[in-house]
Amino acid sequence: MRIVLSIAAMIIAAAVAAAVAGTAAWHRATDAAVAGLVPGAAGTYSAASLDTLPAPAARYFGRVLRDGQPLVRSAVVTTDAEFFINDAWRPLQATQVFVTSPAGFVWDARISMAPFMPAYVRDSYVAGTGTMTASLLGVYSLVDQSAIPELNAGALQRFLGEAIWLPTALLPSASVVWTARDDLSATVTLADRGTSVSLLYRIDPDGLMTSISGDRYKESNGTYTLQPWQIHCAEHAERDGMTIPLQCEVAWINGGRSEPYWRGRVRSVSYRYN
Repeated sequence: MRIVLSIAAMIIAAAVAAAVAGTAAWHRATDAAVAGLVPGAAGTYSAASLDTLPAPAARYFGRVLRDGQPLVRSAVVTTDAEFFINDAWRPLQATQVFVTSPAGFVWDARISMAPFMPAYVRDSYVAGTGTMTASLLGVYSLVDQSAIPELNAGALQRFLGEAIWLPTALLPSASVVWTARDDLSATVTLADRGTSVSLLYRIDPDGLMTSISGDRYKESNGTYTLQPWQIHCAEHAERDGMTIPLQCEVAWINGGRSEPYWRGRVRSVSYRYN
């Protein structure tokens, strides 16, 4: 019996040591990815620029920004959320680092698959390259893909959708173009390093974004196909002079049916302007 207990103790100790080492390695990889992000240039927003914008864009920026708002160079957003996987909603906590002009982000998340059994997930768009990595306890690799054209486009499109948390990144520029569809919606196109993506922003009469939609590449067993994608957000509030949605739900649209896979709330947001 003592031999059996000793062997069991050694196995447990080895597993714990592997998990600790795996977690440390995961953090180092995340830090390395963040180090590759380059913040955008400093500047300020002028309300006078609204005169030349399409009506939905002018209404949106007039509502969510104040005149003289500093341009966001980088931001850190933390969220408490749930992720739908294996036919169930699982708790998820994430920290996401953004940079603007050029666009970039690193999203580092923990999904509670079972007690004491978290899946580590990192999605990123750094220097024009999209990367998707997942690991159990930082030890057992589940997904590891990078530098695939469809993945690059999907990651850039994700940035475009999540830029609602740093609205100055959506201001018209050489890389961001707004095209009105009607008085309540506009297509926003973002270009970076030869990749161009678009999403439809729906703006209500008060200037708040109500939904974002478009076709986005979805991965399944290593194969990417375009599929309708949608973001719904609510609970708009002011953070550092900018109005952003705090609560969102993200879904794929399959056969006209919405299939949400992420829903959550912003816990904190920190902006850097210089």
